[in-house]
Amino acid sequence: MAGRMSIEDAIMAELAAGLHEAEVEAALDHLAHEVCEQVKSETPVFGDLPPHRDAPAEGEPGDARNAVHVEPLPDGGRRVISRDKKAVWIEIGTRHMPEYAPFTKAAAMFGAEGGPSFSSSGRDSMADEGVAREHERLRGELENLAKLTATGAAAHHIAAARRSVEQARTARSAAFKAARPRRGRRGR
Repeated sequence: MAGRMSIEDAIMAELAAGLHEAEVEAALDHLAHEVCEQVKSETPVFGDLPPHRDAPAEGEPGDARNAVHVEPLPDGGRRVISRDKKAVWIEIGTRHMPEYAPFTKAAAMFGAEGGPSFSSSGRDSMADEGVAREHERLRGELENLAKLTATGAAAHHIAAARRSVEQARTARSAAFKAARPRRGRRGR
């Protein structure tokens, strides 16, 4: 009976496939929770880093860190996500908050390509590409300004670099506004 497969063999093969699938699911859960913990460890809590403010503009200290969690996806994957609105500010920085980039740092640490998604659906979109492109431009302008300042460049070069930073910030804000879902009255 060398060429035949019995019912017991078929059942054992199905069980082995199921065990393999369960092992994959467990490994996927473990990795997602590792990434989640890394993001949480990189996410600041107000009062622990400069400028040592007592409370965030919205919510309580620690809300942004505590909002980071793992969500299962319909296709069986996992997503590490934060639904806190401050997550975007923490990720890419603002005029009043430095760029902490906890999701980007965790992604790089675990060998992922690309950056976080900023779309409301959590999926990559053309809007995300626009935001990412403008953010990279802003990073480049900020690095250029820091380099010019550190090397003691001429005042007119530093002033021009500051204008470039402001233009890049404005372009990034415009990209965010374009990515934001429309609200309000339709047809306008």
